[in-house]
Amino acid sequence: MITVYSPRIHNLGDFAHCLPALSGLYNMFQTEISFGICDRLQRFNGIKDLLLHQDMFGDVFFMSERPMVDNYIIVDDSGRDSDENINAMAAYRNVNFINDNYNLGIEIDNDFELKVPFFWELDYQHTKSIVGDRWSPSDAPDVDDRRKSNLLLDSGLFPSEKFFYLDYTDNLVYNCSLIKYNPNPLYTTFTGIGILSDLMDKETYILYDDDVVNWDNKPIEYSFNLHYIRNRKSKLRYLKSFNFE
Repeated sequence: MITVYSPRIHNLGDFAHCLPALSGLYNMFQTEISFGICDRLQRFNGIKDLLLHQDMFGDVFFMSERPMVDNYIIVDDSGRDSDENINAMAAYRNVNFINDNYNLGIEIDNDFELKVPFFWELDYQHTKSIVGDRWSPSDAPDVDDRRKSNLLLDSGLFPSEKFFYLDYTDNLVYNCSLIKYNPNPLYTTFTGIGILSDLMDKETYILYDDDVVNWDNKPIEYSFNLHYIRNRKSKLRYLKSFNFE
């Protein structure tokens, strides 16, 4: 196996951008990856299980669980930007980091789709749409409080009689399966679960409010292109003027 470490990135969405890059690595060498990930990702229940459902991973562990081996590849999103514009900009930064640091010619896997199992016994909430709201600081103390939490719940547009809110303490495999096999779109905001939904090629509405219109002095479209694949089913919408399509 090829050993790859992602030692730094601890936010779920930012971390997920490495997957199309690592799928390209797997496609090039046709060798399973032993993958060490940041300890702080442990707060996402089931993340190792979710990764092990992907063909490219033969082994997944947290960095503190074993000593580093002598020969390895680091993946990180601090690589250069790309002129290509199919995948998320952050995904290209991951593949360019690997290529520039290890003299490899990996091509990003623009066809990568996150695999999740179907559970016959699971209630997929067919009469409701799934909502993936943003964690509040009470749920996760290190949430960036410059952005609104519980944005969709507080909007009043998504009453619980018609919408099913994800509980992020549940297993990620369970939540991703709910998203994938529920027949309706996912409604979310700029948070990690939306990026996983995009990687599953699920119809997804990314809703934003005034707090992120010019995030880091860049228009909201920049943030969308940074995190979402251009030729899939994710749509950017302003919450205050949102109408269900």
